[in-house]
Amino acid sequence: MNIETKQVNSVTIMKLGATNRLYALNANLAKEKMNEFLTQPKSQLVIDFEGISFIDSSGFGALLSALKTSKEHKSFIKLCNINNDVMELIELMQLDSIFDILQDTTACVNSFSSAE
Repeated sequence: MNIETKQVNSVTIMKLGATNRLYALNANLAKEKMNEFLTQPKSQLVIDFEGISFIDSSGFGALLSALKTSKEHKSFIKLCNINNDVMELIELMQLDSIFDILQDTTACVNSFSSAE
């Protein structure tokens, strides 16, 4: 898995690239990269799901681990660009009530600046 990151103002955008899956074979790497940013207090991380069409329990585990890390370190995580199939799973597992999910990266970045 090739994970791309870029900075927009004080927000880090992480794109889970080069694959259309967040699953057992790459979830641990994704978790490590997310936690690397989220252990920095007050960090702001956007996970861009553009191109991700499949997620399994390992992928959900990585996201939940990142959410836990963000709460422990008083940092922030938001998700965006989630396709309909993945969103159905997120809703089925009721994770849409615990994650801040927005339409796209611009909305995420703007929501951070409006919260300050």
